[in-house]
Amino acid sequence: MTTTIHLSGPADVLAVLPYQLGFHPHECLVVLSLHGTRMGLVQRIDLQPGEHVDDAVAAMIGPLRRDNPSAVLLVGFEEQEGESRSMLDSMADACRTHGVEVVDRMVVRGGRWFDVDCVQRCCPREGLLLPSPSSVPAVAEFVGREICPLPDRSALVDLLEPNRLLLSRDVAPLADAWLQLRLEATECGDAEPGDLETKLHEFRASELAVWSLVLCDNDGAEPIRALAPQDLAMLAVSLTDVDLRDGLIAWLCPGTLPENLVDPILLVQMSRTLSERPWLGQHSADMTHVIGLQRIERRLCELCAVLPDVWAVSTLTVLASFTWWRGDGALTRVALDRALRVEPPYRLALLLERMVDLAIRPGLASA
Repeated sequence: MTTTIHLSGPADVLAVLPYQLGFHPHECLVVLSLHGTRMGLVQRIDLQPGEHVDDAVAAMIGPLRRDNPSAVLLVGFEEQEGESRSMLDSMADACRTHGVEVVDRMVVRGGRWFDVDCVQRCCPREGLLLPSPSSVPAVAEFVGREICPLPDRSALVDLLEPNRLLLSRDVAPLADAWLQLRLEATECGDAEPGDLETKLHEFRASELAVWSLVLCDNDGAEPIRALAPQDLAMLAVSLTDVDLRDGLIAWLCPGTLPENLVDPILLVQMSRTLSERPWLGQHSADMTHVIGLQRIERRLCELCAVLPDVWAVSTLTVLASFTWWRGDGALTRVALDRALRVEPPYRLALLLERMVDLAIRPGLASA
Protein backbone atom coordinates (compact mmCIF):
# COMPACT_ATOMS: atom_id res chain seq x y z
CA MET A 1 0.00 0.00 0.00
CA THR A 2 1.32 3.45 -0.90
CA THR A 3 0.06 7.00 -0.76
CA THR A 4 1.19 9.97 -2.82
CA ILE A 5 3.80 12.33 -1.39
CA HIS A 6 4.23 15.57 -3.32
CA LEU A 7 7.85 16.66 -3.91
CA SER A 8 8.88 19.88 -5.63
CA GLY A 9 12.61 19.36 -6.23
CA PRO A 10 15.89 17.64 -5.25
CA ALA A 11 16.04 19.32 -1.84
CA ASP A 12 12.56 17.97 -1.01
CA VAL A 13 13.67 14.47 -2.04
CA LEU A 14 16.69 14.62 0.27
CA ALA A 15 14.56 15.86 3.17
CA VAL A 16 12.02 13.08 2.68
CA LEU A 17 14.47 10.19 2.17
CA PRO A 18 15.04 9.47 5.89
CA TYR A 19 11.27 9.23 6.37
CA GLN A 20 10.98 6.97 3.34
CA LEU A 21 13.77 4.67 4.56
CA GLY A 22 12.80 4.82 8.23
CA PHE A 23 16.27 6.00 9.30
CA HIS A 24 18.89 8.59 8.41
CA PRO A 25 21.22 7.11 5.76
CA HIS A 26 25.01 7.24 6.23
CA GLU A 27 27.86 6.15 3.94
CA CYS A 28 25.66 4.52 1.34
CA LEU A 29 24.25 4.81 -2.16
CA VAL A 30 20.51 5.33 -2.54
CA VAL A 31 18.81 4.71 -5.88
CA LEU A 32 15.35 6.22 -6.33
CA SER A 33 13.15 4.89 -9.09
CA LEU A 34 10.89 7.58 -10.58
CA HIS A 35 7.60 7.09 -12.40
CA GLY A 36 6.88 10.54 -13.70
CA THR A 37 6.57 12.67 -10.55
CA ARG A 38 5.93 9.64 -8.32
CA MET A 39 8.63 7.90 -6.33
CA GLY A 40 8.79 4.12 -6.85
CA LEU A 41 11.35 1.59 -5.68
CA VAL A 42 13.93 2.97 -3.22
CA GLN A 43 17.14 0.92 -2.88
CA ARG A 44 20.00 1.51 -0.44
CA ILE A 45 23.37 -0.19 -0.20
CA ASP A 46 26.47 0.51 1.90
CA LEU A 47 29.38 2.12 0.08
CA GLN A 48 31.72 -0.62 -1.11
CA PRO A 49 35.50 -0.78 -1.63
CA GLY A 50 36.59 -0.61 -5.26
CA GLU A 51 36.84 -4.36 -5.83
CA HIS A 52 33.21 -4.88 -4.78
CA VAL A 53 31.58 -1.92 -6.56
CA ASP A 54 30.61 -3.90 -9.69
CA ASP A 55 28.96 -6.64 -7.60
CA ALA A 56 27.00 -4.05 -5.60
CA VAL A 57 25.79 -2.32 -8.77
CA ALA A 58 24.82 -5.65 -10.35
CA ALA A 59 22.72 -6.48 -7.28
CA MET A 60 20.79 -3.21 -7.64
CA ILE A 61 20.30 -3.00 -11.39
CA GLY A 62 18.10 -6.12 -11.65
CA PRO A 63 15.36 -4.94 -9.27
CA LEU A 64 15.60 -1.45 -10.76
CA ARG A 65 14.93 -2.74 -14.28
CA ARG A 66 11.97 -4.81 -13.04
CA ASP A 67 10.48 -1.65 -11.52
CA ASN A 68 10.61 -0.19 -15.07
CA PRO A 69 11.12 3.44 -14.00
CA SER A 70 10.86 6.40 -16.34
CA ALA A 71 14.09 7.69 -14.76
CA VAL A 72 16.26 7.34 -11.65
CA LEU A 73 17.86 9.64 -9.12
CA LEU A 74 21.17 8.59 -7.55
CA VAL A 75 22.28 9.90 -4.14
CA GLY A 76 25.60 9.19 -2.44
CA PHE A 77 25.83 9.73 1.33
CA GLU A 78 29.45 10.13 2.42
CA GLU A 79 31.62 11.35 5.29
CA GLN A 80 34.73 12.16 3.22
CA GLU A 81 34.73 13.95 -0.13
CA GLY A 82 34.74 11.51 -3.04
CA GLU A 83 33.81 8.39 -1.00
CA SER A 84 30.65 7.70 -2.98
CA ARG A 85 31.89 8.77 -6.43
CA SER A 86 32.95 5.33 -7.74
CA MET A 87 29.55 3.84 -6.91
CA LEU A 88 27.71 6.84 -8.35
CA ASP A 89 29.70 6.54 -11.57
CA SER A 90 29.29 2.77 -11.87
CA MET A 91 25.57 2.88 -11.11
CA ALA A 92 25.05 5.66 -13.64
CA ASP A 93 26.95 3.67 -16.29
CA ALA A 94 24.86 0.57 -15.58
CA CYS A 95 21.61 2.55 -15.81
CA ARG A 96 22.56 4.03 -19.15
CA THR A 97 23.68 0.64 -20.47
CA HIS A 98 20.19 -0.70 -19.71
CA GLY A 99 18.39 2.31 -21.15
CA VAL A 100 17.40 3.89 -17.82
CA GLU A 101 17.65 7.68 -17.75
CA VAL A 102 19.61 9.20 -14.86
CA VAL A 103 17.96 12.55 -14.17
CA ASP A 104 20.40 13.64 -11.48
CA ARG A 105 23.25 12.53 -9.24
CA MET A 106 23.68 14.10 -5.83
CA VAL A 107 26.06 13.77 -2.91
CA VAL A 108 25.17 14.51 0.72
CA ARG A 109 28.03 15.34 3.06
CA GLY A 110 28.41 17.41 6.22
CA GLY A 111 24.88 18.76 6.25
CA ARG A 112 25.12 19.98 2.65
CA TRP A 113 24.18 18.56 -0.73
CA PHE A 114 26.02 18.76 -4.03
CA ASP A 115 24.76 18.22 -7.57
CA VAL A 116 27.49 16.10 -9.16
CA ASP A 117 26.72 16.97 -12.78
CA CYS A 118 25.53 20.56 -12.50
CA VAL A 119 27.86 23.27 -13.83
CA GLN A 120 25.48 26.20 -13.32
CA ARG A 121 25.86 28.89 -10.66
CA CYS A 122 22.74 27.56 -8.96
CA CYS A 123 24.90 24.73 -7.58
CA PRO A 124 27.91 26.36 -5.86
CA ARG A 125 31.12 24.41 -5.34
CA GLU A 126 30.62 24.44 -1.57
CA GLY A 127 27.21 22.85 -1.98
CA LEU A 128 23.85 23.87 -0.59
CA LEU A 129 22.55 23.47 2.93
CA LEU A 130 20.13 20.59 3.41
CA PRO A 131 16.66 22.00 3.98
CA SER A 132 15.16 22.00 7.44
CA PRO A 133 12.49 19.27 7.62
CA SER A 134 10.02 21.86 8.90
CA SER A 135 10.43 23.81 5.64
CA VAL A 136 9.42 20.88 3.43
CA PRO A 137 5.64 20.34 3.19
CA ALA A 138 6.08 16.67 2.26
CA VAL A 139 7.77 16.00 5.62
CA ALA A 140 4.66 17.25 7.38
CA GLU A 141 2.72 14.49 5.63
CA PHE A 142 5.03 11.88 7.15
CA VAL A 143 4.83 13.53 10.58
CA GLY A 144 1.06 13.46 10.23
CA ARG A 145 1.33 9.70 9.74
CA GLU A 146 3.28 9.44 13.01
CA ILE A 147 6.47 8.50 11.11
CA CYS A 148 9.79 9.68 12.52
CA PRO A 149 13.14 8.41 11.14
CA LEU A 150 15.56 6.62 13.44
CA PRO A 151 19.17 7.87 13.75
CA ASP A 152 20.62 5.12 11.55
CA ARG A 153 20.04 1.57 10.29
CA SER A 154 21.47 0.03 13.46
CA ALA A 155 18.64 1.67 15.41
CA LEU A 156 16.20 -0.04 13.04
CA VAL A 157 17.88 -3.38 13.83
CA ASP A 158 17.63 -2.68 17.57
CA LEU A 159 13.91 -2.05 17.14
CA LEU A 160 13.33 -5.78 16.49
CA GLU A 161 15.93 -7.29 18.82
CA PRO A 162 14.74 -8.73 22.17
CA ASN A 163 14.44 -5.80 24.59
CA ARG A 164 12.50 -7.30 27.50
CA LEU A 165 14.78 -10.16 28.51
CA LEU A 166 12.95 -11.05 31.74
CA LEU A 167 9.63 -11.11 29.90
CA SER A 168 11.15 -13.19 27.08
CA ARG A 169 12.47 -15.65 29.64
CA ASP A 170 8.96 -16.05 31.08
CA VAL A 171 7.42 -16.55 27.63
CA ALA A 172 9.61 -19.44 26.49
CA PRO A 173 8.45 -22.18 28.95
CA LEU A 174 4.83 -21.04 28.66
CA ALA A 175 5.05 -21.29 24.86
CA ASP A 176 6.51 -24.80 25.12
CA ALA A 177 3.65 -25.82 27.40
CA TRP A 178 0.94 -24.24 25.17
CA LEU A 179 2.36 -25.95 22.09
CA GLN A 180 2.35 -29.33 23.84
CA LEU A 181 -1.24 -28.80 25.02
CA ARG A 182 -2.31 -27.74 21.52
CA LEU A 183 -0.68 -30.75 19.86
CA GLU A 184 -2.14 -33.23 22.35
CA ALA A 185 -5.64 -31.82 21.89
CA THR A 186 -5.62 -31.46 18.10
CA GLU A 187 -3.45 -34.34 16.87
CA CYS A 188 -4.42 -37.22 19.17
CA GLY A 189 -4.82 -40.38 17.10
CA ASP A 190 -7.56 -41.87 19.33
CA ALA A 191 -10.09 -39.06 18.87
CA GLU A 192 -12.66 -38.74 16.10
CA PRO A 193 -11.65 -36.38 13.25
CA GLY A 194 -14.64 -34.15 13.97
CA ASP A 195 -13.62 -33.80 17.62
CA LEU A 196 -10.05 -32.90 16.66
CA GLU A 197 -11.30 -30.25 14.26
CA THR A 198 -13.56 -28.79 16.96
CA LYS A 199 -10.63 -28.63 19.37
CA LEU A 200 -8.48 -26.94 16.71
CA HIS A 201 -11.10 -24.25 16.17
CA GLU A 202 -11.37 -23.74 19.93
CA PHE A 203 -7.61 -23.17 20.20
CA ARG A 204 -7.67 -20.82 17.22
CA ALA A 205 -10.53 -18.85 18.76
CA SER A 206 -8.54 -18.34 21.97
CA GLU A 207 -5.46 -17.29 20.04
CA LEU A 208 -7.33 -14.95 17.70
CA ALA A 209 -8.85 -13.23 20.72
CA VAL A 210 -5.31 -12.31 21.78
CA TRP A 211 -4.37 -11.33 18.23
CA SER A 212 -7.28 -8.88 18.29
CA LEU A 213 -5.46 -7.05 21.10
CA VAL A 214 -2.30 -6.83 18.99
CA LEU A 215 -3.86 -5.88 15.64
CA CYS A 216 -5.59 -2.87 17.10
CA ASP A 217 -5.08 0.43 15.30
CA ASN A 218 -6.55 2.84 17.84
CA ASP A 219 -4.41 5.18 19.89
CA GLY A 220 -5.54 3.83 23.26
CA ALA A 221 -4.61 0.17 22.67
CA GLU A 222 -2.88 -1.63 25.53
CA PRO A 223 0.92 -1.68 25.04
CA ILE A 224 2.30 -5.02 23.86
CA ARG A 225 4.71 -5.19 26.80
CA ALA A 226 1.69 -5.02 29.15
CA LEU A 227 0.23 -8.28 27.78
CA ALA A 228 0.52 -11.28 30.11
CA PRO A 229 3.37 -13.73 29.34
CA GLN A 230 0.75 -16.43 28.73
CA ASP A 231 -0.90 -14.27 26.07
CA LEU A 232 2.45 -13.65 24.39
CA ALA A 233 3.12 -17.39 24.46
CA MET A 234 -0.24 -18.09 22.78
CA LEU A 235 0.55 -15.55 20.06
CA ALA A 236 3.92 -17.14 19.31
CA VAL A 237 2.59 -20.69 19.27
CA SER A 238 -0.44 -19.81 17.16
CA LEU A 239 1.81 -19.09 14.17
CA THR A 240 3.18 -22.64 14.19
CA ASP A 241 -0.27 -23.35 12.75
CA VAL A 242 0.61 -22.54 9.13
CA ASP A 243 -3.03 -22.09 8.12
CA LEU A 244 -3.56 -19.52 10.87
CA ARG A 245 -0.26 -17.78 10.03
CA ASP A 246 -1.18 -17.53 6.36
CA GLY A 247 -4.71 -16.48 7.22
CA LEU A 248 -3.38 -13.57 9.28
CA ILE A 249 -1.12 -12.53 6.40
CA ALA A 250 -4.08 -12.65 4.00
CA TRP A 251 -6.10 -10.55 6.46
CA LEU A 252 -3.32 -8.00 6.98
CA CYS A 253 -2.07 -7.82 3.38
CA PRO A 254 -4.92 -7.98 0.86
CA GLY A 255 -3.72 -9.34 -2.46
CA THR A 256 -0.84 -11.32 -0.97
CA LEU A 257 -2.83 -14.53 -0.56
CA PRO A 258 -6.32 -15.07 -1.99
CA GLU A 259 -8.80 -15.39 0.86
CA ASN A 260 -10.48 -18.34 -0.89
CA LEU A 261 -7.37 -20.34 -0.03
CA VAL A 262 -7.93 -19.72 3.69
CA ASP A 263 -9.84 -22.31 5.73
CA PRO A 264 -13.42 -20.93 5.51
CA ILE A 265 -14.11 -21.58 9.20
CA LEU A 266 -10.89 -19.78 10.13
CA LEU A 267 -11.89 -16.90 7.85
CA VAL A 268 -15.22 -16.59 9.68
CA GLN A 269 -13.40 -16.69 13.03
CA MET A 270 -11.07 -13.89 11.93
CA SER A 271 -13.91 -11.74 10.60
CA ARG A 272 -15.76 -12.10 13.90
CA THR A 273 -12.76 -11.58 16.19
CA LEU A 274 -10.38 -9.14 14.50
CA SER A 275 -11.04 -5.47 13.90
CA GLU A 276 -12.49 -4.28 10.64
CA ARG A 277 -9.96 -3.30 7.97
CA PRO A 278 -10.85 0.24 6.85
CA TRP A 279 -7.90 0.24 4.42
CA LEU A 280 -9.88 -2.15 2.19
CA GLY A 281 -12.31 0.63 1.25
CA GLN A 282 -12.09 3.00 -1.68
CA HIS A 283 -10.57 5.67 0.56
CA SER A 284 -7.72 3.41 1.71
CA ALA A 285 -5.16 6.21 1.28
CA ASP A 286 -6.93 8.46 3.78
CA MET A 287 -4.57 9.70 6.48
CA THR A 288 -6.60 8.07 9.26
CA HIS A 289 -6.22 4.66 7.65
CA VAL A 290 -2.51 5.18 6.94
CA ILE A 291 -1.93 6.06 10.60
CA GLY A 292 -3.86 2.94 11.61
CA LEU A 293 -1.59 0.76 9.47
CA GLN A 294 1.45 2.49 10.93
CA ARG A 295 0.24 1.71 14.46
CA ILE A 296 -0.30 -1.96 13.60
CA GLU A 297 3.23 -2.09 12.19
CA ARG A 298 4.63 -0.62 15.41
CA ARG A 299 2.70 -3.12 17.51
CA LEU A 300 4.00 -6.04 15.45
CA CYS A 301 7.53 -4.67 15.92
CA GLU A 302 6.96 -4.47 19.67
CA LEU A 303 5.66 -8.04 19.71
CA CYS A 304 8.76 -9.30 17.88
CA ALA A 305 10.96 -7.46 20.38
CA VAL A 306 9.43 -9.14 23.45
CA LEU A 307 9.62 -12.68 22.07
CA PRO A 308 12.68 -14.90 22.58
CA ASP A 309 14.54 -15.80 19.39
CA VAL A 310 13.28 -19.36 19.25
CA TRP A 311 9.66 -18.20 19.32
CA ALA A 312 10.01 -15.03 17.23
CA VAL A 313 10.65 -16.45 13.74
CA SER A 314 7.04 -16.81 12.58
CA THR A 315 6.06 -13.43 14.01
CA LEU A 316 9.03 -11.76 12.32
CA THR A 317 7.93 -13.31 9.03
CA VAL A 318 4.36 -12.06 9.44
CA LEU A 319 5.81 -8.60 10.14
CA ALA A 320 8.05 -8.88 7.06
CA SER A 321 5.04 -9.82 4.92
CA PHE A 322 3.16 -6.78 6.21
CA THR A 323 6.04 -4.30 5.79
CA TRP A 324 6.88 -5.56 2.29
CA TRP A 325 3.20 -5.27 1.32
CA ARG A 326 3.37 -1.67 2.58
CA GLY A 327 6.57 -1.04 0.62
CA ASP A 328 9.00 -0.71 3.56
CA GLY A 329 11.98 -2.65 2.24
CA ALA A 330 14.38 -1.60 5.01
CA LEU A 331 12.27 -2.92 7.87
CA THR A 332 11.42 -6.03 5.85
CA ARG A 333 15.14 -6.80 5.49
CA VAL A 334 15.77 -6.31 9.20
CA ALA A 335 12.89 -8.61 10.17
CA LEU A 336 14.03 -11.30 7.74
CA ASP A 337 17.65 -11.00 8.88
CA ARG A 338 16.69 -11.85 12.46
CA ALA A 339 14.29 -14.62 11.40
CA LEU A 340 16.85 -16.33 9.15
CA ARG A 341 19.64 -15.87 11.67
CA VAL A 342 17.60 -17.92 14.12
CA GLU A 343 16.12 -20.43 11.65
CA PRO A 344 17.96 -20.37 8.29
CA PRO A 345 15.68 -22.92 6.55
CA TYR A 346 12.37 -21.19 7.44
CA ARG A 347 10.64 -21.42 4.06
CA LEU A 348 8.34 -18.41 4.12
CA ALA A 349 11.21 -16.15 5.24
CA LEU A 350 13.38 -17.50 2.41
CA LEU A 351 10.57 -16.90 -0.09
CA LEU A 352 10.10 -13.33 1.13
CA GLU A 353 13.84 -12.71 1.00
CA ARG A 354 13.86 -13.81 -2.62
CA MET A 355 10.89 -11.55 -3.41
CA VAL A 356 12.70 -8.59 -1.85
CA ASP A 357 15.90 -9.43 -3.76
CA LEU A 358 13.92 -9.42 -7.00
CA ALA A 359 11.82 -6.40 -5.98
CA ILE A 360 8.60 -8.40 -6.46
CA ARG A 361 5.87 -6.70 -4.44
CA PRO A 362 3.33 -9.15 -2.92
CA GLY A 363 0.37 -7.86 -4.89
CA LEU A 364 2.26 -8.56 -8.12
CA ALA A 365 3.38 -12.07 -7.17
CA SER A 366 1.62 -15.10 -8.49
CA ALA A 367 1.57 -16.66 -5.00
